[in-house]
Amino acid sequence: MTHQPQASGAFAGLTSRVARGEREVLEQFYEHLRRHPVLIYGAGKIAERIHAVLRRNRIEVDRVWDLNAGVLQDRIAEAPVEQPNVAAIDPASRSQHIVIVTIFAHLVNARVQADLQAAGFTKTCGDRVLLNRLLHEDCRSQIERDQFSFDLKRCHLCPVQKDEASPCDIFEREIEQRFVRDMPAAQQDRFVIRSMGVLISNKCNLTCVGCNHLRDHYNPSDNVDLESRQVLQDLGRITESVDLIKTVVLVGGEAFLHRDVGWIIRRILELPRIGILHVITNGTVLPKDEAVYGLLQDPRVFVEISGYGPRISQHLQIKRSQFIEQLTKHEISFRYVEQLQWTDFGGFEHRGYSEDEIASIYETCCFVSNDLFDGKLHKCSRSAYGRHIGKIPDYPSDYVDVRAAEGPELRRQLIGFFADTHPRVCLHCNGTTAKTIEAGRQVQRSRRRPRQLAAAE
Repeated sequence: MTHQPQASGAFAGLTSRVARGEREVLEQFYEHLRRHPVLIYGAGKIAERIHAVLRRNRIEVDRVWDLNAGVLQDRIAEAPVEQPNVAAIDPASRSQHIVIVTIFAHLVNARVQADLQAAGFTKTCGDRVLLNRLLHEDCRSQIERDQFSFDLKRCHLCPVQKDEASPCDIFEREIEQRFVRDMPAAQQDRFVIRSMGVLISNKCNLTCVGCNHLRDHYNPSDNVDLESRQVLQDLGRITESVDLIKTVVLVGGEAFLHRDVGWIIRRILELPRIGILHVITNGTVLPKDEAVYGLLQDPRVFVEISGYGPRISQHLQIKRSQFIEQLTKHEISFRYVEQLQWTDFGGFEHRGYSEDEIASIYETCCFVSNDLFDGKLHKCSRSAYGRHIGKIPDYPSDYVDVRAAEGPELRRQLIGFFADTHPRVCLHCNGTTAKTIEAGRQVQRSRRRPRQLAAAE
């Protein structure tokens, strides 16, 4: 098991108390930051939020480090994003710096903190519980001052509401009051699904090396568009068995390739007990039906575009720009996320992990997406699609067959599914280790080998 590095001395004590929720020491923690040069490591979504919190509390950020500084140099306003350069800071002063590591992947975060501490930066912090506490307390303070404004884009992307162990009560309350229909009466054994994916097609117009949905391992015969009414029937069975699904994530492959994507979006928005509809796309497929844009205007919908910059063809880059123009024109809530690196999940061979190692892989993974595919709810798309194309064995304990049960029995199985921290699919995965690959690099199709030939070789 990998443990989060610990800073030493008074600073470590402060961070621990803040992480435990002791509000009375929060100002003391901020005062400590005001007296030291502050460095943020990582310039992603969490860094943007943390930087905003620090600014509101009169804390200046000295610099932001990120390995992809060349692309992300304008990501955080009023804070320069630079390549990590330990040598630029005098060894004698490193112990005075406070480094906040905002990398979401737990194991990578731990490795970066360990490297920094070995270089003399003794005051590091990046524990997910601590960062979530800072963000949550900031929102609570704004609510108490009557200054809080719910914003779907900001709140949906916040790591606090993505936390399975301690979900955000503020986000949950806001979406229940604003968006959810037919909420059941409050009960002691309330069962809420934070987020689940609905995989409506595994087809995609890209073939990225290392695709999370395994597109680079497909044969043409593996492609499938799921039958629309069956998808909604499967999802409906789940909504009838739970108290709330905070976020439904509509995804493929490429979701906009599905011929009935507009109908599916409309019907999902009509289902009870669903908060947000999050649509993930590569942005290079323009909906043929203009009515789709009207559906995406719904205040419950948030579109996320996974961008791969120049690693896709010029033609598709133009399509992506056109799609963004349409979203802007129709005032649709969206975010473009330039994907630079992906986790390298490795091959599909059995790793021989112990039960403790399986739990560690699972509990530190950033890609537990709870995906519904062809009537079965899987822990992740690797499980769903790996089983579909025969790369991963069929482990019945890894999924819930929502067509085989309903009502209280389905609820019981779903509760057990979400409580399981030892899925067998983890035996065939690297997990979110420090290994990365370039995001969006396309397979050279002339070099692809049919699966039958590859197996024979």
